[in-house]
Amino acid sequence: MNSFYNDLIKKLSGMDGGNISAPLWLSGLEWGGADEKVTSEITRPTHEVHGYCVPHLSSEWKAENLNFYKWQFDQKIAKILCKAFEFEGEYKQYMKNHYCNFDSNEFKLNLFPLPCKNMNTWTAEHVELTKTKIKYHYQTHCSITRFKLFNALVKEFAPKVIVCFGPKYVEEYKMAFWGCIYDEIECTEGRVFLGIKNELKILKARGLPILILAPFLGRNLVANVELEKLGEVIKSNLSALYS
Repeated sequence: MNSFYNDLIKKLSGMDGGNISAPLWLSGLEWGGADEKVTSEITRPTHEVHGYCVPHLSSEWKAENLNFYKWQFDQKIAKILCKAFEFEGEYKQYMKNHYCNFDSNEFKLNLFPLPCKNMNTWTAEHVELTKTKIKYHYQTHCSITRFKLFNALVKEFAPKVIVCFGPKYVEEYKMAFWGCIYDEIECTEGRVFLGIKNELKILKARGLPILILAPFLGRNLVANVELEKLGEVIKSNLSALYS
């Protein structure tokens, strides 16, 4: 593997970050949209935590990047968090004053570091940076390098609940957050129906963070009532761990 992949073992690129010591993490697959650069560098403000250069969204960054308040994925995450943490203000207030701050309630990351318009996108710019012609091969290399970093972060910072968007990628999420032993341990699976079409899968294993597998926050999970129900599920799982 080349230097692009070797750097992924230690670099927290391609994520908004936040409070890495928070009990709640949220993970997508990759950044979408056109606002992000195709780069291996960290594009958010950073601070050092236990030797890691951790990204977060500072108030200065938010003031300079007003499009942030229009990003639908983040709007929906903020609505979920308002319910999970019983925030009484509007979701835009949460985005401005709390969302992914260095001392926030959450840490937000992506399995894969490079932004893509959609899951099939792989442009000449991506090929040039990664020296990898096929996106599937890029994802495989990331699972060997970047996922090792995630395994180390889970051991170091011990998140209690990780919400994972994209249930079809359950094996990737298990590998990233439970490590290579996930298929050797007993795992329980529960289900919570959010509505007629959407459901959550809740995976638990002794000594490991709870994984809540949720639908993508695109055309699938859009209704406020379902977002709030997901927030309630997060709150109840966090509360159960501390009761």
